[in-house]
Amino acid sequence: MAVQPEEKIITFETYYDVMLAHIIRTKLEGYGIPCFIADENTIGSNPLYNQAVGGIKLKIFERDLERCREILAAEGDLHDQDHIEIDDRNA
Repeated sequence: MAVQPEEKIITFETYYDVMLAHIIRTKLEGYGIPCFIADENTIGSNPLYNQAVGGIKLKIFERDLERCREILAAEGDLHDQDHIEIDDRNA
């Protein structure tokens, strides 16, 4: 799909966990939605800037907004899947 010069790029979501941002980006790209992550390097170089810049931003074309919402709604809440709990009772 060719990009038109007047197409608007928007922030879809912001994250404070870089891995979760990449998981969501990869999920959307798997459905053919072009997207990219902004401010990752700024926060990576100094994590104290995280709140100052407003987190890591996932950018998409405005035309894809509804489709992104539908994809993530169908996948369930990935925000709850950003960690693994270890059950040490069986250790």
